[in-house]
Amino acid sequence: MKFFKSRKSTLVKLAILLFLVTMLLFPGCAFRGASSGLLLWFNNVLPSLLPFIIVSNLIVRLNITRHISRVFYPVFGKIFGISREGCYPVVIGFLSGIPMGAKAAADLEADRRISMEEGQFLMSMCNNASPMFIIGYISITQLELPEIKYALFAIIFGSAIIGAFIYRLLVFLRKPRRGKLQAASLTRQEASMDTAAPLPGKAPRPGSFRFEMLDSSIMNGFEIVTRIGGYIILFSILAQIMKESLPSSGIVKAFAMGILEITTGISQICSTAAGIKTKIVLIAALTSFGGLSGIAQTKSVLQGSRLSIRSYLYARVIVAIVAFLLAVIYVNTLFTAGYH
Repeated sequence: MKFFKSRKSTLVKLAILLFLVTMLLFPGCAFRGASSGLLLWFNNVLPSLLPFIIVSNLIVRLNITRHISRVFYPVFGKIFGISREGCYPVVIGFLSGIPMGAKAAADLEADRRISMEEGQFLMSMCNNASPMFIIGYISITQLELPEIKYALFAIIFGSAIIGAFIYRLLVFLRKPRRGKLQAASLTRQEASMDTAAPLPGKAPRPGSFRFEMLDSSIMNGFEIVTRIGGYIILFSILAQIMKESLPSSGIVKAFAMGILEITTGISQICSTAAGIKTKIVLIAALTSFGGLSGIAQTKSVLQGSRLSIRSYLYARVIVAIVAFLLAVIYVNTLFTAGYH
């Protein structure tokens, strides 16, 4: 075990050194990549994500999640098999996109208001690209196919739900006894939810708002969104170096760039000469996967919780495969050339 850990550490160090050398060899690429990543973060991520993080922090700390969950639990509880508190990550995740679904699940798990297994399931299901990104950026701006915006939305979100259930089933089959015990524990938690006192310093009672809480929520929001910006810049540099240094300019190279960072990859896929059906299928799979940049952003919001980024990566691969299959079915049955 020590040998593998040492080897992993060595590989990470070599990768960092290689990244530094690559930036020195391609300073122009590094500059353009950093500039595009910074602009993407400043113009899109910062104004759209920061308010959600601040408000979500307040909602969790003031325990408003309980009231939100009461509204959605009769439906979400039956459909997804989740606890009452688990409804909030579904709502915020489906509305605001990566990494808010993961952050909401991590915050509730850190407060022990949901189990680790439920948090892992929720993170795999509701940490997706936002509806506006799918409808506005992908369907209308890049593919220039506004007619398929709702179909693409259904494919990506449907694959997240189906993939999350497949992931939960696989985990349950691997650990059946543990799953039953945790399900029973979760049931007891739900039964005592209305009478249990919140953890000290974690979930104040509704109405106990303090400006210190707002200050803390704002600072936490800026800390998270700054870390996310750093990841976006680093992966944008890698994508730009790949774009300008590798000889091929076809669909394979564009798809590889999308694995690093989906915004850049989607743009490159749409600029290739590939058929429109191929573009739709690859973009659906990439968007469902989220890219390594999205996974790194998700990792940045898990601090303080027991949620595993490795399990999340495993789940996203399943989700991407499901999205690929659904997109293939769609372009070969419902999609028509008349759209293009």
